[in-house]
Parts: sequence; structure tokens; C-alpha cells
Amino acid sequence: MKKNGFGERLKVLLKQKSLTQAQVANAVDTSVPSVNRWTKGGEIEYENLRSLADFLEVNWVWLRYGDEAIESLQSAEPENGAMKDLRREYLNQILENETRMKAALEMAQIINWEWNVLTGTVTCSENATDLFGVAVDHLPNCVMPFTKLPIEQLIDIFGSGQPYNWDFEVTDDQGQTRWFSSRAELVYDAAKRPVKVIGISDDITARKEAETALAKNEYILKKIIDIIPLGLWMADETGKISLANPEVQRIWGGAKYVGLEQYGEYKGWWEKNGQELGAGDWTLARAVKNGETSSPEVVNIKAFDGEQRTIIMYATPLRDNDNKIIGAIEVNQDITDLKNTERDLKTSLAQWQAVFDQDEFAVIQLDNNLQIKKVSEKLKKSLKPKAKKWQLTDLLDPAIAENILQQLAKTHRKKFISFSIDGSSITGTDQNVPIYVIHDERQDRNPMTLVFFLM
Repeated sequence: MKKNGFGERLKVLLKQKSLTQAQVANAVDTSVPSVNRWTKGGEIEYENLRSLADFLEVNWVWLRYGDEAIESLQSAEPENGAMKDLRREYLNQILENETRMKAALEMAQIINWEWNVLTGTVTCSENATDLFGVAVDHLPNCVMPFTKLPIEQLIDIFGSGQPYNWDFEVTDDQGQTRWFSSRAELVYDAAKRPVKVIGISDDITARKEAETALAKNEYILKKIIDIIPLGLWMADETGKISLANPEVQRIWGGAKYVGLEQYGEYKGWWEKNGQELGAGDWTLARAVKNGETSSPEVVNIKAFDGEQRTIIMYATPLRDNDNKIIGAIEVNQDITDLKNTERDLKTSLAQWQAVFDQDEFAVIQLDNNLQIKKVSEKLKKSLKPKAKKWQLTDLLDPAIAENILQQLAKTHRKKFISFSIDGSSITGTDQNVPIYVIHDERQDRNPMTLVFFLM
């Protein structure tokens, strides 16, 4: 009658003898829940074990420990009275240790189980239903990934002499997924034959959920780093570059994951004075070495692909709870297009100013209200100084000036017109020359009107 464990042997005996748990409880002088617990492999005190075995008319050692224990006892030398007392003391200690161990595992919310590799049956501790979150008849097989493997593979997995670790998931009676970590090893009998796998399982759902949340956050952060339109560098506490996002790769035409001493491989010149940056001048280097949080600084760089670009760079150190520098991050913003536009604007303004600086003809610029905004230097020199702003009638014949203003007033919005007036006289001179007018109102905010003539 070789069975898997104490609980199974007890249930078989009750069935064979047609006994109820209530009858057993009454005979042993205990409660029905206690008997029910024994049928599930629960702990049993020594005195109760002896009373139970006597009532069932079986050997108490066999009832508790099975055939192998009986075989071991039969092969031992005959005992005298003192040896029997000593053996009883040892058995009591074993039972007490088992009880303490079971209580400790339950307090730690750890399930202990045994898997009979020959029959495939699994016996779990009483707390299994609570921790797995399922009814007793729905208990999962704690060795789920390996249940269909042949014995040879089970020996390879669990028989290495070291406990084998793995994770598995269980869907509880509420439809929720719970994760468990298991640790088990194979047990052999005296003849070195594989008998059972003994293991423990503990709930790691919270850890798995935290790992999942962390992985999700890391994924989101990586996506942000990958798509953000800013170059992002990261270095460790020694200054070695550990991260360069795709925008960095674009700006610099690649990236070199070098240490502080090799930062000079990155070429740049200060926008403010044109001087070349040294290895220690980059804001990332200053953040790591000096703990400096820098303000935006403009640098013209030569990228690894040969392109000339202009960037804004700034950095900040990363510190731990003890305020120790553990790394730094630097941000690069590509402002090449903005700088090129700025340079083009400066060139355009210089060219525009040249129109007013030349000596060949006079130029008058009118503002939105058709008041004089600017006159060329040559015309300005020929006019008498005036306390208030010049009016068009101050420079041209009043009738001609009024004619110009009237024509401009009739101009439709978003139109460009040009016209000329022949034989106009210029105030303060004896000249009578054609006057040319250009008016551009295609830009809503800043219409432009120019009046020019030869002097």
C-alpha cells in the first residue's frame, strides 16, 4: 500500500474501513477539522499520531512516514528500552521541527509541496488554496512547465544537486493572474532511484507587476528619448559617454562613446569668440568634474560627417541620495537653420542699409501711417535739421506729396503697386526730377513704401 504521503495513506485507510472523519475525531479525542487537516498532510502531534495508528490498527511509523521508514527500521539492530526511549525523543523532536517549519513557511506565505515523479500526484501545504487563490479541487500543478517531461529530463533538471528555480503563473478563481517563484530539487530513495520532487513556491505577483511597470516606464522613456527633437547625452560618474540618442547621432553625424580624456575628439568653437573648445570645456565634462549645472551656450561644431552646424548645449550632474555625482546628462539643440536665418537677416539688413548709404539717389521710407520713417544719408545732409519728424510735404512739393499720399490711400490690401510722377520739385533744392514710388502691402503687419529720386 505504497502511497505518496501521510494524508493520502490516512484517506485510503478511512475509505477501506468505511470511517468518517467524525468517528476518527471521537476515537482520538480531537476535533473534526484536525482530522480533516491530517487528511491533507497537515502536522500531527506525536501522541495523536500514536492514538490514530492504534485506532486504525496500523504501524504509526508507516502511517506517518511510509514503507521506506519501515524498511529502515527493520534493517536496524534490535533496540533495548533505553534506545526506544531515545528513539521516541528523536521522533518527537522531528515532529516538533516539522511543525515549526510548517508554521514558519505559512507565516512567510510560502507553499511547500511534493511531486511524486512516478504517479504524477502533487501534495501541497494547507495554505496553498489561500495563496494560489483557488479552491482545493483546482490547485495547480506546482511543476507546470515540466509535467509532461520524461523522467530522464526531470533528472537532468532537478537532479543536478542544486535546487532548480523557475517562475510560473496561475489564474485564480477571480480571474486574476498571480505569479509564483518555485525552487525544488529531486529526492532519491536508498537505492538511488528518483522518488519525488520537493519544492516551495512563493507569491511574486507584486514583484512581477513592479517589473512590468518598470519595463513599461523604461519603454516609454526610451521612446521619448528616441523621438525627442533634442540631442541627449548621458555619461557615468567617470565621464564615459553611455548614451547618445538618435538626434545626437543626426547632429554629430555619429557618436563616440569615449571618456573625459577623449572629449577632444568632438570639435567645436565658441560662437561668442571663435575659440576652439578643449576636452574639459564641454558642458557634459564640467557637469561630471565640477558638478556644474550650465546655462545654454552656443557652439559651432564640425560633425563627424563633415557638416558644419551650430548648437546650444547645456548640462546638469546626476546625484544620488548622498549628493554624490553618479553621472551627468547634456542636451544639444540644433540651431543651425536659425543661425543661418540670423546670418542671412544680418546680410539683408546690411544690404538694405547700403541702399540708404549710397550717394546716387535719394530714398525715403514711409511707415504704416505714411509718415517718414527713414531717409538716405545724402538726402538727410541736404535738409535742414528739424525738431519734429519730417513729413513728406516737408521734402516734396505739397501738391506732389498729396498726390502720392492719395494714390497710396486707394491701394487695396495685399497689393503691390509702383508709379512715377514726372517733374516734381524737391524742397530745399532747385531740382525738378521724376519721383518713383513703390508700395508693397502683401505683408499684413509691415507694409513697405519707398520713394526715391535722383539728386
